Amino acid sequence: MTTFVRHTPAAGLDALLTRAGSGDEQAFATLHDRGAATVHGLVLRALRDPEVTEEVTRTVWVRVWHRSGRYNPDQGPALTWVMALAQRTVVERIRSTPREAAYARIGSAPTRPVGVEPGPDSPLPIATRRRAVLRAYYRGCTSEQISTVLGVPHRTVATMIHSGMMHLRAHLRLVDHGVPGGATTAAADTEGW
Repeated sequence: MTTFVRHTPAAGLDALLTRAGSGDEQAFATLHDRGAATVHGLVLRALRDPEVTEEVTRTVWVRVWHRSGRYNPDQGPALTWVMALAQRTVVERIRSTPREAAYARIGSAPTRPVGVEPGPDSPLPIATRRRAVLRAYYRGCTSEQISTVLGVPHRTVATMIHSGMMHLRAHLRLVDHGVPGGATTAAADTEGW
């Protein structure tokens, strides 16, 4: 009989943050490892600039380390506490950024007419489909946000994500089942999404 254990990222974070507040560096490292992607995604969605996101994310984790002694598990989950700290840090950063720089960043975004559908003979570039999947699953973007960033129609985004996930699933199935040459075949197959 096979038993499956479902990993829930929030499980045990309260204890880790409490221990980090007592100066336990290993607990903080584990907390960071388990929460880094979530914090990074929140900051990236808000700031939309990878370089600034890295800087602000580091600031968030430094603040978590220094303020973890103030955390009280009775007031709510650790992840909520960390995310609230991340949101406050993002707001501080946005308020400290000159408006001209923010407008320049928004104005420099690539644009494309929203109503233009790609024709059947002009498939979307592979890189565009990959970016759609990555933005949806790793950054937590909505299809509307992906549509705006990639300059493709909103209803095309769902198709791109579905197609990309089907190709990825086929790739993983070949690799998992140890099909001879499966990794090579799957790698070639993923080039098409």
